[in-house]
Formats: sequence, structure tokens, C-alpha cells
Amino acid sequence: MNIQHCNLPSNGIVIIAQEQSEGQGRGKNQWTSPLGCALFTICFDVHLQSLLGQRLSLLQLLASVAVLQAVERTSEYKALNIQIKWPNDIYIGDNFTKLGGILATSSICGNYASINLGIGLNISNTEPTICINNAIDQQKPRLNLTHFTVEEFIGRTVGYLQQWVSQLSQTNKTQATTAINNFYQFYESHWMHQNKDVFVDKWQEKVTIIGIDEYGFLKVRKSSNNEIVTLHTDVHSFDVRQSIIREKAM
Repeated sequence: MNIQHCNLPSNGIVIIAQEQSEGQGRGKNQWTSPLGCALFTICFDVHLQSLLGQRLSLLQLLASVAVLQAVERTSEYKALNIQIKWPNDIYIGDNFTKLGGILATSSICGNYASINLGIGLNISNTEPTICINNAIDQQKPRLNLTHFTVEEFIGRTVGYLQQWVSQLSQTNKTQATTAINNFYQFYESHWMHQNKDVFVDKWQEKVTIIGIDEYGFLKVRKSSNNEIVTLHTDVHSFDVRQSIIREKAM
């Protein structure tokens, strides 16, 4: 959702769309989204001296965690098998079906970063792939899970994201550090990559994914010499179907 020309305050605004024809993705990717999708952009400010302000690259990952928390009403909802794909996508099931995506943009003004965090997730639209409510129906009669509404999902996601941003932006550094460590643990327990072997195209080499670093970049161990290196989000794309990480054309 492109809101750069909206004349709105930058802090505390949530903009919601019912449909989308030119949704913005990473690079030049664009998305069309029908009725039934949760489509919203959250606008807020982060102080640059806060723990989060020094790690703005975590924003997409924070939103991914908030989405997972919003879906997991109870432990039974883990049966939907919704997982995080690094760095900014939400997938469902074992066949690598994309359920939604996240995009963060920021601009600096004085001591603050103004953040626009866009989130899109399939809630009740059966096309073009799959939606949460269809996945819930597939669990019946084994599990009696209830459908989501777009409004409930947005409200829950915004609430969880607000908690994370507040905890990671607080002035108490000890508490903020505890919170960010909790975030790292939750993220790596809900993503689809831990200890997976993938091929890095630019090195022509297989690596093992071992986690994320403090900024949310991908940490891998090279098979040739066991060296641990970091892959940045902005210059790499991850094809999970083929297990290949490619360097993006700039």
C-alpha cells in the first residue's frame, strides 16, 4: 500500500484497504489482492537512540512475529503450520504456499525514524492461493477452530506489534535487552529455516542456516570451511522451493 502522498500524521495511524491493485513488495514486485485479505499499513515513530532505533532492520521480522501471535489464538492453531520465511513472508503448510507478506519503509527526521509497516495476509479469500479460513476448514472435524475476520486479525496483529515496539523502545536498557532476546527466540522457533541446508548462488556453495544476527540478517555456516557469514536482506532473495539464495540484481 503506497501512502507516501497521504497528508496524515506519521505516528499512531493504521490505514486499512479492502482491496489492492498495486501493492508494493520488495524491489519492483507488485501485488493484487482481492476482498477477504487483511491489507493495512501501520505508521509510527521510533527514537533512534532506542534499542529498536539502532536495529530498524528488525521491523519486518517483528511484524512477522506479531502476525504469528495473532493467528495462534490457542495452541491448537499451531496445527495450521503457519511459518515465517526470512525476511518478510508468511507461509503455510508443507508445500511452501505463500499466505502473506510484510514490507517496512522508513525515513529519518531529527532523532526519530518514521516507519510505514505494510502487512497483507489472506484471511477469507480463496484465490489466488490459500487463506487462513480455508486452512481452518481443512482441520475439521479433528479440530474445532473458528474462522478469523479481517477486523479481528488486524486488531490482534496491531496489538502484538505495539507490545514489541514498546518493549524494544523503552529507556530501560536491561528490560529492552531481555525483550529483544525473547523476540529472537520466538522468531527462530517459528521460522522454516533452522538448520536447513541451502545453496548460495554467488558462492556456488552449500551452507547451513544457523539463525539470525542482532539486526535480523541471515547467519549461515559455509560447508567449505565452516566459516559463519551474514547475508543481508536487501541484496538477497530466498527461493525456498529450490533452496537457493540468490543475489538480487541492483
